[in-house]
Amino acid sequence: MALVIPPLKTSLRQLTMLLTLSMGILLIAGLWQSDLSASELIDAGRGTLFLLLALGLMGTRRLSLIITGLLCCTALPPLVSGDSPGQPSEWLALLTLLLCVGLSLAPAAQRVDGEPR
Repeated sequence: MALVIPPLKTSLRQLTMLLTLSMGILLIAGLWQSDLSASELIDAGRGTLFLLLALGLMGTRRLSLIITGLLCCTALPPLVSGDSPGQPSEWLALLTLLLCVGLSLAPAAQRVDGEPR
């Protein structure tokens, strides 16, 4: 049976995938921007996870959305503390978190015959 996925949901999922990919690239590129330290290596590791999750977001399942949202939650503490304006990857993580939550709560795709999946 073929599945019917609304075009808006597909577009938002692709946007989420692009934001996740951008965050991964920014976090890994941080290795060349500053001195090598433990926190930079942790950020690069997080960037690698974001790149892998971006591959998962090309599909239609919700698991990759939920895992991406959970990983984005790690960027929230610096933004919530308000000490600094935050890095671009942290703001992308916040935007991606909002998109992941919205897409996770959206109704599931429907089969062609009208039954929910």
